[in-house]
Amino acid sequence: MSVNAIKSSQDIDFYAILGVERNASEQDIKNAYRKLAIRYHPDKNPGNEEAQEMFKKISIAYAILSDPNKRRQYDVSGPSSALTDFEGLDISELGGVGRFFGAMFTKLGIPIPTQIGPKVLAQARDLCMGKITHTARYEVKQRFKGLRELMPGEPVSESVSNQEADFFRIVMREDWQKYGVVIRCKSTSMSKFKLVLFDRDGSVRMIRESQTKKKITSAELFFVPFQRVHIGEFVPMQHIMEDKETPLPFHYLDRLETQGGHSLEAREHVLCVYGDNFIQSVKYKLTFLPLNEFCMDHVIKLKEIEPDIINKKNEMASFQREYMDLKKRWEAAKQRLKEEDDYITKKLKDRDDTYEEMFEAAVAPYKPPMTQNNKSSSGFFSSIFGSKS
Repeated sequence: MSVNAIKSSQDIDFYAILGVERNASEQDIKNAYRKLAIRYHPDKNPGNEEAQEMFKKISIAYAILSDPNKRRQYDVSGPSSALTDFEGLDISELGGVGRFFGAMFTKLGIPIPTQIGPKVLAQARDLCMGKITHTARYEVKQRFKGLRELMPGEPVSESVSNQEADFFRIVMREDWQKYGVVIRCKSTSMSKFKLVLFDRDGSVRMIRESQTKKKITSAELFFVPFQRVHIGEFVPMQHIMEDKETPLPFHYLDRLETQGGHSLEAREHVLCVYGDNFIQSVKYKLTFLPLNEFCMDHVIKLKEIEPDIINKKNEMASFQREYMDLKKRWEAAKQRLKEEDDYITKKLKDRDDTYEEMFEAAVAPYKPPMTQNNKSSSGFFSSIFGSKS
């Protein structure tokens, strides 16, 4: 798929094109693509330009969403030209100098997209697929053998090397689906990391980047029976570099996305914490939290707050157009004011100079004529010493 073709789709929702939810699994995306590809394939629609264009769109959407790294960047940044031109670094391929500058830019608040290394993705597939036997129960035990189980409400504090992953498993129960569960990872050392959940076959199901909070970095995976809002990290430096003209408040909610309620299947699941620092290892605390009835007051409050935030995003989009129009008119007014200032100042000076010249011209006839004697004896020394006879 050419870069130019992808760039032409900057304002398209790839999930909507394939008809899947944002939390769709890799298999869901693959199935949706196959159905649409068969329906709109040019061979089945000869001469139909609309079908050809749709086939191109679903192919682009699948090219992005089927790749876990590209999908993560799309979820974070949207289908911008920056995404297609720069698909993220595999830090494991960088030398010491590259890692140093990557760490420095990160400290300065300049985000650098990174990929999950192929080694870690291969490990996930091996862990999830495992050894196949005739006994289903035994197969499950073999597939997840050796993985540390996250027990509900019991935090696990560990450290993982950069570009390596710590794998865990959770055992989801049906009774937890009523209120939902949250998997939370945080780092008090302000480390960068990715929290990743895998499908049965080891494909990436969901990725969350760590976000900088007040004193920590954190990432959460929500599986709850109610609609909620996810807001990606706001990076001021990025917007200052890309759009100096628009005030930052208009960008606060750029990465807001609404997520429908969905539950985690009642079975075993594999997840990992991926170290995303450029140089140092990542210290983190990972917790598996089933929600309960004591959380419901907070859920009710969130259901009041988050719709207001969604409405505010829509209001700000409208206000931004109004603001930029007013700003444009204000800039034009300031430019005109400067031009009028210069014009009036020059005219006033011309007026004053012209009046002075007119006064000089009026006085000229009344000035006594200058005589030769006046001219020769007008000097100071001549009046004192005079001329010798």
